[in-house]
Amino acid sequence: MLGRQFPNPLRRTGGSVAADRTYSALAVGAAAIAVIFVGYLIWQTVAQTGEVWSTFGVWGFLTGAEWVPTPATGDALFGALPFIYGTLMTSILALILAVPAAIGIALATVVLLPKKLRGPVGAMINLLAAVPSVIFGLWGVTVLVPFLKPALEWLADNFGGLSIFGWHPFAGPVTSGSYLISALVLAIMVLPIITAIVREVLLTVPRDQQEAAYALGSTRWEMVRHSMLPWARSGIVGASALGLGRAVGETIAIALLLGNTPGIFTPLVGPGSTLASIIALQTGEASGLQLSALTALAVVLFVLAFGINAVARGIVRRSEGGKSSKGGLVARAVTGISGLFDRGSKDVAVESRTVSPEATPTPPPAPREPAVITGSASLSRSRRVRSGLGEGVVWFSLAFGMVPLILVIWQMLHLGLPAISGSFFTELPPTDPSSFSGGISNALVGTLILMGIATLIAAPLGILTALFIRDVAKPGTWSGKVGNAVGFVVDILLGVPSIVVGLIVYLGVVIVVGHFSAWAGGVALAIIMFPVVVRASDEVLALVPQAQKEAAMALGAPKWRTTMAVVLPAALPGIITGVLLGVARAGGETAPLLFTSLGNQFFSTDLNEPIAAIPQLIYERTIQVSTPASLELAWGAALVLVAIIFILNLGGALISRRSRSLEAR
Repeated sequence: MLGRQFPNPLRRTGGSVAADRTYSALAVGAAAIAVIFVGYLIWQTVAQTGEVWSTFGVWGFLTGAEWVPTPATGDALFGALPFIYGTLMTSILALILAVPAAIGIALATVVLLPKKLRGPVGAMINLLAAVPSVIFGLWGVTVLVPFLKPALEWLADNFGGLSIFGWHPFAGPVTSGSYLISALVLAIMVLPIITAIVREVLLTVPRDQQEAAYALGSTRWEMVRHSMLPWARSGIVGASALGLGRAVGETIAIALLLGNTPGIFTPLVGPGSTLASIIALQTGEASGLQLSALTALAVVLFVLAFGINAVARGIVRRSEGGKSSKGGLVARAVTGISGLFDRGSKDVAVESRTVSPEATPTPPPAPREPAVITGSASLSRSRRVRSGLGEGVVWFSLAFGMVPLILVIWQMLHLGLPAISGSFFTELPPTDPSSFSGGISNALVGTLILMGIATLIAAPLGILTALFIRDVAKPGTWSGKVGNAVGFVVDILLGVPSIVVGLIVYLGVVIVVGHFSAWAGGVALAIIMFPVVVRASDEVLALVPQAQKEAAMALGAPKWRTTMAVVLPAALPGIITGVLLGVARAGGETAPLLFTSLGNQFFSTDLNEPIAAIPQLIYERTIQVSTPASLELAWGAALVLVAIIFILNLGGALISRRSRSLEAR
């Protein structure tokens, strides 16, 4: 009787149930579309490799030492070994240079620098992540090669006869392309991601462990050596492996700096070739068996990069200790400079107390650290010398990271500003490479169109996929298992080299449709952007307090209403940040555009036709046409591109400050 007089106020209407199902279906559908489409492209890519496997065999192709697409007589020969060797050699040399420098920079921004400088200096190092690889290649070709070539010639003259088991690493002749210069530029490029992870790991060192070292009379360097570095060892190894995975897939800078001369155990002062660079240089004009062989190289590159990244992520996540967030340190590193200008001295102190569950809330004893180092009467001379040398190495590492950034920015301003004028943004590039007139209007508009297409595809799919992983999928059920599988696919996409993305879109879209187009370029950039949006959105959705969601549902709000009224408004600043960072990362890519959007000498906004882009314009004016006029145009375009990417990253960083309140709840 009472039930009839007082109906259940929490009874849900049919419309509410339908809305919940629609919301879940949208999230599931977005994740399914992304996974199925990527799966289709991968299937198209793998299917293209059948001819090379049947011709040479898997082992024969992997160990083949010759690459002769058009022989004078006989059949074409295709072997992957010279490119695997070049890829590993440049990447390992880069890692040898980058890892010690990254550790030193991380120590400087966590321990050595005054607190007021730690945030700005860290932000300056992170700016290296905002510089597209094509600009590093341009800088290397125009500045670094002429500057370092005399040093390489000196090495060849004085150590050319040095033999290591029959290998002569410094034997001449010295050419414009070389392993050593390529590795140096590659080291500068991977430095920010290694530094970001090492820094985060160092911030988890318990404060009481550092204080105990000081209490025992350690100098600051001895505290770092015996307390901080052993604690962070696994994280450093993981960061190094992640940097290696990033280096393995680098394309444009290596194509510009290493040359295109495949070989095994060739001199370090001479040219070589890598998996990524040969794919970039030959795919556009390849067909038949050669295209099949290049696709097989892409599969080898993907497997290599995936294996390295999988090992790296496993090591880094184990070093995170009690962190519950899926992405953790890796997600923060992948998003590039999302912490730009946000890592001030106050944040450092907060992180050191909150990241590690073992850390105590006691403020760091900053005033005492200098006294330990300089109070010196109780210290032996050898200890003072060792501490001074150790800190000197850290300062040198900091200079190693700062100097290239300053030089690249100076070169862009010095050579790019003279090209900037009103007509630079309104005129087409000159057809005469020796002409100093013309502009980048077609490339500027094309870049904005490509970024718009990528955003329209990746942003909604990425946000809905993150909602599926975090909000719709329920742990312990089939949906939870599907959510984990989708998250695994997203992690795979994070580690796919951009040149591989370009090739799979070329095979799955361009060849199927029959022509290059802006749509194909936008799809390639969307695939690069998608995992960044998913992981950034997933991280910020995890920060929304569970109590707020439970309170909304306790008041009778259905799941879709809770998501729209509570979850998304709270997470919106972080989601927008992730989208902007994804756009910034995709906007600087060159390799995927080489055989998707192709480029266009004329002004075009037709999405079904080839379209120009600033990164591709820089590449063409550097590698295909290299005159003083074309290089000035390239530097002007580089300045505009970096400005666009910097504005996007800065906007993301400023918006992310609004989401800081989530972390404090």
